[in-house]
Amino acid sequence: MVFMGSEKYSEENDFDAFIKKRGGSDNASTECELTTFYFEIQEKYLLSALDRFAQFFIKPLMKKDAITREREAVESEFQMALPSDFCRKEQLFSSFARSNHPATKFCWGNLVTLRDNVTDKKLYEELHKFKERHYSAHRMKLAIQARLPLDVLEDYVTQCFANVPNNGLPADDFTLFKGSNSFDTPSFRKIYKIKPIKDICQVELTWSMPPLHDLYKSKPHQYISWIIGYEGKGSLISYLRRKMWCLGIFSGNEESGFEHSSMYALFNLSLMLTEQGHKHLPEVLNAIFSFINLMRKEGPQKRIYDEIHQIKETNFRFTDESPPAEYVEDLCESMHYYPPRDYITGSGLYFEYNPEAIQICLNYLTPDDVNIIIFDKKFNDEDFDKVEPWFKTKYTDMEIPQEWIECWRTIEPFSEFHLPLPNMFITDDFNLISMPANISKYPTKIYTDEITEIWYRPDPKFGLPECYMYFYIISPMAVCSLKGAALMDLFIAILKQLLVESLYPATVAELNHDIHANDKGIMLKVNGFNQKLPLLLMTIAKCIADIPTLITEEFFEVMKQEEIKAYYNNFVKPKKLVRLSILMFIHWMATDKHAAIHNVQFPEFQNFVSHFTDHVYIQSLVQGI
Repeated sequence: MVFMGSEKYSEENDFDAFIKKRGGSDNASTECELTTFYFEIQEKYLLSALDRFAQFFIKPLMKKDAITREREAVESEFQMALPSDFCRKEQLFSSFARSNHPATKFCWGNLVTLRDNVTDKKLYEELHKFKERHYSAHRMKLAIQARLPLDVLEDYVTQCFANVPNNGLPADDFTLFKGSNSFDTPSFRKIYKIKPIKDICQVELTWSMPPLHDLYKSKPHQYISWIIGYEGKGSLISYLRRKMWCLGIFSGNEESGFEHSSMYALFNLSLMLTEQGHKHLPEVLNAIFSFINLMRKEGPQKRIYDEIHQIKETNFRFTDESPPAEYVEDLCESMHYYPPRDYITGSGLYFEYNPEAIQICLNYLTPDDVNIIIFDKKFNDEDFDKVEPWFKTKYTDMEIPQEWIECWRTIEPFSEFHLPLPNMFITDDFNLISMPANISKYPTKIYTDEITEIWYRPDPKFGLPECYMYFYIISPMAVCSLKGAALMDLFIAILKQLLVESLYPATVAELNHDIHANDKGIMLKVNGFNQKLPLLLMTIAKCIADIPTLITEEFFEVMKQEEIKAYYNNFVKPKKLVRLSILMFIHWMATDKHAAIHNVQFPEFQNFVSHFTDHVYIQSLVQGI
C-alpha cells in the first residue's frame, strides 16, 4: 500500500512510474518477520528517487479506494501460489506448531481474509494502526550502493530520511514462543502423506530447534547440513543411489523467515525418491538414522570444519560483485542480525569452531522428535481424509510406528558410511601464470585435427587465477530423429548422475561444471580456479568414455522413469516451451519426447551411447590465466 502514493507525491503509483520511466526497477517482499523494499535507478536520478522512496515511511496515503484495489493484487499473488508444492507444504506445516504460536497464522493474504472476514472500515483502520505501530525509524535499516562519494550519499540520506517517524516502541515480544518447543506437539511427530501438484516422489524429515541467529559465527546447523547433504563417497545419498532408491538430496535450513526465525529454527532433510525408493521407505529411513548415528558417534570434526572455512574464505576473497539491488537487499537484512563489523560477512563466513554447539544441534536430530512428510503424485485421492483449509491440499496422517522409533534409536552406522574424506579439489595455489607480451584481442586457434579444434585467449584484464573452458561435442546422432533427441536427454541425465559422487567435492570447492544437451550434441562447460581444473575435466572425460560399461539395466529403467517425470513437469511451463521452439536450431517438443521415450529399451540405449562418440567433432574455447 505504501507504494501507492504519499502526501508529498500523491499521484497513485507515482514512485513506480518515476522509476520505470528512467530505466529502473523496484519491488518489495514480505517475510514472516521482515519486510524489504528496494529499487535501482541511474545515479543521476538517485536523490529524487530516494525522496519519493522515503515518503513511503513518512506520510503514506493508504487511501480506502486504493486498499480495495490492492487486495485484488494480493489475491492474484495467492492464486499464483496455489499450485506451488512448496507453499502448500509450508502452510500445512504451520498447523503443526503449538496452539496460538505465531507460526500457525495464515502466511498469505487473500479475499477471504481481506474482504470477506473484515469490513472495509476495519481493514482501513487496522492497516493504519499497523503502520503506526511497526514502521518506526528505530526498527528500520537502510543500505544504499552507488559510485557517488560517501559524504554525498550521507547527505542524501539525511535530506530524505530525517523525518521518518520514531515511536520508540519495542517490537512485539515473542519470548514466550522461543525455543525448541515451538513445534512440541503430537501433530508434529507424525507421518503425513500429501498429493503434490508436480509429478514427484519425495520424503522430507524435519526437526525443530531453538533459534540459531546468535550462532552465526560457528553456524553449527550448516556444518551438519554440509555432512548430511554431502554427495561424495561414503555419503548417505551415495548409498541410496547405489540401491536405486533415491536420486537427489537437500539438507539444512532454507534461511527463510518461516524456517529460520527469532523463535525457532527448522532443520530439513529432503530426498527425491524413485518408485523403488518409495517401496523401500522403511529401509531409506533406516539409512538416514544410521548416518545420523554415525555423525553422533564420530562427533564434530575440526578437519571438516576447517575445509568448509577455507572454501568459504576463498569464495569471499574471489567473489564476483553481486547485482546492486540484490546486494543492498541482502545487506539490509544482515543489518538486523549481525553487529556492524559482520554486516558483509556474517551470513557467509565461518568465524569460529564450536564443537559444543554442533553437538547440541546434532542432539535435536532424534527419532522421537521427527516430522515426516511423503509426497507422491501416484497417491490415490481415496487415500486422503483431510484437506488443508487455505490451499486445499489433500493429505492424511498416521503415527510413526513405535518399532521404527526403537530401531532408529539404536541402529548402528552402515559399513558403507563414512564422513567426507579430505577434498582433493580444494585450491591452495592462487599464483598467476605468466602471459605473453602481446595478447590477441580475439581467441586464437592453437590446435586442430580431424575431430577437434581448440581456441584460446589469455585474460589480461582481471588478473584472477581462474579459467573457463567450453566444449561443444557435436554428433549426428543427437539430431537424427525425435527418438534420438529423447535418447540424448536420457544420456545427459544418466551422465550427470554417474558424475555426482566423483564431482561433488569439486562442486563444493567452487569448481563448476555444466553439461546439457544442445541441438547438435553435448555442451560441456567447466570453470573455476585453474590449479585443479584439469583434474575436474579429466574426471568428466573419463566418465563419458566409460559410460557404456557403467550403466546397468536397472539404473537405466530408474533414470528413464525420472526423465518421463521431467518431461511431464515441463508441460506446465508454456513460456519455456515456446521460447526454446523459437531459439533452438532443431527443437523437439517435450510432449513429443515424452511419448517417444516410453518406447526406448535398454539395448537400444546401449547402442546409442556406445556409438555416440564414433563421429563426433569437438569445438573448444579456453579463456583465462
